[in-house]
Amino acid sequence: MKHKAWACLVAACFATFGVICPAMASALKVHITGPAKERAQYTGQAFVIGIAASGFNFGQVVIQTPSKNTETLSMECKKTNYLTYTPLEAGTYTITAIVTAAAGAKEKISSVTLTVYPTDAQDRADWMVKEALSCVGSSDAEKYVQNTPLDAEDDWCATFIGWCAKQVHIPDGAGLRALFAGINIYNDSTEPILCQTCKDNYKARFLATVIPKNEPIQPGDLVFFIWDSKMKAQLKAHPGYLESWHGNASHVGIVTRVYDNDFSFVHGNIRMKRNKFGVVLNQSTDEKDGKTFADWVVGFGRPHYDYQKVLQNP
Repeated sequence: MKHKAWACLVAACFATFGVICPAMASALKVHITGPAKERAQYTGQAFVIGIAASGFNFGQVVIQTPSKNTETLSMECKKTNYLTYTPLEAGTYTITAIVTAAAGAKEKISSVTLTVYPTDAQDRADWMVKEALSCVGSSDAEKYVQNTPLDAEDDWCATFIGWCAKQVHIPDGAGLRALFAGINIYNDSTEPILCQTCKDNYKARFLATVIPKNEPIQPGDLVFFIWDSKMKAQLKAHPGYLESWHGNASHVGIVTRVYDNDFSFVHGNIRMKRNKFGVVLNQSTDEKDGKTFADWVVGFGRPHYDYQKVLQNP
């Protein structure tokens, strides 16, 4: 009777969590084999969790979401399980496979953590801001120009923005990979590009929407500057440049916070201590060549964070 009662208790406990199966004739082992580490995962897109296990009577997969909620998936009693899961929020997930040979027996676990990247426009803007802020103080120019035609001695303020976009897996189609500061206002336009400089460089600029001067800016927007010497050249090439921005600029940063009368922004390729050039956080009211940074702003642009064609490996 005691054995029968114990067996019933074991069955009841296991039934609470998942499938009970005959013990496998091998050592208790478990290992999570997927999803593939080299493939980015996105909110709303299902991925497959692969689990290899042996010697178990009961198995389950516990998923801890970025908001610290847990979800449990049951494993079948076979050596290889493939479970489909669709993440609904961006952030870090912990996936743990747990197998047990019998009631009271020592369990085996295997865990992995993975980052799920956002597809929502506002979330992408927030992630861009966090990534840019995390780089403040860095002077690793080689890292920011890696896999571009530029080298560390070139102006890399634009490629820094693209590097941040790559870290948070924003697809290329959003247009955040650029070599030169400025917005490609000619994208999908049927009007001819008359200026030779614009014609040569327009494909190497950001794809973004110019924000009208009477509309508010927000974190994640790009801020474009043009210094005095280059402003004179633009006014000569494009009369009325300041009234009707031609998309050209000499420097770019990313807005990180907006206040009543000013804003903060992160920008790269800025002179730091010991004559190094790095990533700096500034206020628009900070001094720059006898004026403030705000005095040198030529325009703002809103990146296409809403671009929805997510690539497998952007």
